[in-house]
Amino acid sequence: MNLTRESIVIAVGAVLAVLLQIVVAPNIALFSAQPNFMLAYVLVVAIVRPLDAGPVLPFVLGLLCDLLGTGPVGGYALLFVIVSFIASRAFSVLDNDTLFMPLTILVVATFATEMLYGALLIALGMAVSPVDAFLYRALPCTLYDCVVGLVFYPIIARLLADGAQDRGPRTPRLR
Repeated sequence: MNLTRESIVIAVGAVLAVLLQIVVAPNIALFSAQPNFMLAYVLVVAIVRPLDAGPVLPFVLGLLCDLLGTGPVGGYALLFVIVSFIASRAFSVLDNDTLFMPLTILVVATFATEMLYGALLIALGMAVSPVDAFLYRALPCTLYDCVVGLVFYPIIARLLADGAQDRGPRTPRLR
């Protein structure tokens, strides 16, 4: 296994995301909505390193998110893998070196993940109504996840920018 600086930064960031999810997220929850630091981290890594994003990090963090939560085990793991793959491929195609595309992909991916998780809860017959799943959980959680992603993105982009010199600068221009 090739242990590089980027791999260490990604692993340390994943551990920090898990710690933030355990320690901070329950303390800043509003009603039934709390931020999903692990989802935001997985998507930011998939956007910052689109050609290197693999299924292991999203699966492990998704499984940890499932084990920490009260929903079905494996739901977030599957959704994290699918959404991070789609986000990384979308960013590879749509990247225009501005801040708009990563943020747009982040917003769409978090909204899709939270909506699909709400649909999964309804499909599995959990004690949740469609209004509760979508209006009171998916939308506020999406907003929380986007704010967390906005904080994570410049930090992770800066930390992983040194490894992307062969593809050109990865710091987006603000227009």
